[in-house]
Amino acid sequence: MIQTFDDLHQLIQSQIEKYKAEDAEASIKFEIADNGSCTMYNNSNGSKFKFMLAKFGDEYKVGFAMFDGQQPSPIWIDDVLSGNFDENFAYTLIKDHLMAPPEPSYW
Repeated sequence: MIQTFDDLHQLIQSQIEKYKAEDAEASIKFEIADNGSCTMYNNSNGSKFKFMLAKFGDEYKVGFAMFDGQQPSPIWIDDVLSGNFDENFAYTLIKDHLMAPPEPSYW
């Protein structure tokens, strides 16, 4: 269960490394901001996820937003209880969303 920013950083970094071990050509960058939030970037398509941790009463939640390419506004914002934000959840965000080809724009 994630209860600190360090927990969050370690979990995300471990899943980035797991993905990179399976896809040697993957180019993912990880950064930690001064406020503890963190971002992982897909250098190939410009997509990124930003993550925050918050405590609500006795519960911790991990909030995240996905940005497509260089767009300033997120295309997806969500949060989950920290107990549900585990290795499988983080890996799915990387594999199925961050590393997926960008959706075609029709506008």
